Amino acid sequence: MLMDFLSDHSSEEKVAMITVEPEKVYLEEGRDSLDLNFDFVIKGLTEKNLLIKFIKAAIYDESKTLITFKHLNHNGIGTPSIYTIGKYDLKGDEVIDIFNPFFSFPKNMQISYLRYMFTFLDQDTGEEFYYGNIIIKPEFYKQQVKLSLPLKGKLVILDGHDFYSHHRRFAMSIIREVTEGKFSSNFGRYSIDLSIIGDDGKLREMKESEKDKNYDFHFVDAKKFYTDEAPLYSPSEGEIVEVVDYLDDLYNTQFDMSKAIEENRIEEIAGNYIIIKHNETEYSHLYHLLKGSCRVKVGEKVSTGQEIAKIGFSGSATTYSHLHYQLMDGKDFLNDNPLPFKFSNVKIALGKEVIMFNKVTLDTGDIILHY
Repeated sequence: MLMDFLSDHSSEEKVAMITVEPEKVYLEEGRDSLDLNFDFVIKGLTEKNLLIKFIKAAIYDESKTLITFKHLNHNGIGTPSIYTIGKYDLKGDEVIDIFNPFFSFPKNMQISYLRYMFTFLDQDTGEEFYYGNIIIKPEFYKQQVKLSLPLKGKLVILDGHDFYSHHRRFAMSIIREVTEGKFSSNFGRYSIDLSIIGDDGKLREMKESEKDKNYDFHFVDAKKFYTDEAPLYSPSEGEIVEVVDYLDDLYNTQFDMSKAIEENRIEEIAGNYIIIKHNETEYSHLYHLLKGSCRVKVGEKVSTGQEIAKIGFSGSATTYSHLHYQLMDGKDFLNDNPLPFKFSNVKIALGKEVIMFNKVTLDTGDIILHY
């Protein structure tokens, strides 16, 4: 069906190598959608000066019947749709990262697999090269641990893991290069940043005269955030398997990523942190904690809702006070794999309406009531 447009033809000459990051792709069930969170890494294999002319995706059900299709192309006046992927040209053996542009589908769509098609144009000769059969077979992750929100109060997800978040947009080919391969995967692929909203409806104490100095992440005093020194609670029962509690809170300076890489301490990006093992394959990672505030030790068993530390400003928490949370399949966040997750018994405020969810994925902009 539509084989004239959605052809699986691939050119005999291979001008690029296209791989998927990560290898295992999960299909997340959002509140109103099915979401895909993965990237393409493309490496040039020739001396050619290539331009990505088309990216297409055909979506199929279990019977291999076409459900729908999506595409970006270089047709258009001024700003064709292919521009939305950012960098779309490839010179010689260059490597580029492309964040999957077709990332969300209706919740009731019965997706079995997706077939991606790339068309490259040699800008010097006008010759086209086709890669028509790149298959993605996503799977639903079966979460075992029941997670409770680790902060209390009126909360906001300042940065989730949705398409435009900074967690989502790790260009792993660049990260691996600058860290000399110390990062195996995007550990924050499914992570969230949680902050507390004060009774005044703000994130921090702020006078009217300070507004021009507290805008777009330009903050005068991070200690004025309502999240600063807020209690942190264990999101579920488990065993403490790692604690870092000695790093300074960087209230008066920023985390120096270049220096951390140079001095082989890139893991300090997390600041002070606690890792909880819930079972053999699920570990909660809680980052940017206050120096000296951790109330638990390695080997200790904790229960859901137990106070375990306070939120600080350590590591790369250099824009706003928050708790960084993620679920992983191990305790080594530089090398183990991130996992999608849902929290249980969550009240989300939608204006004046408050909706209770038994289990829910949280996204940027969600306002949550958890007392």
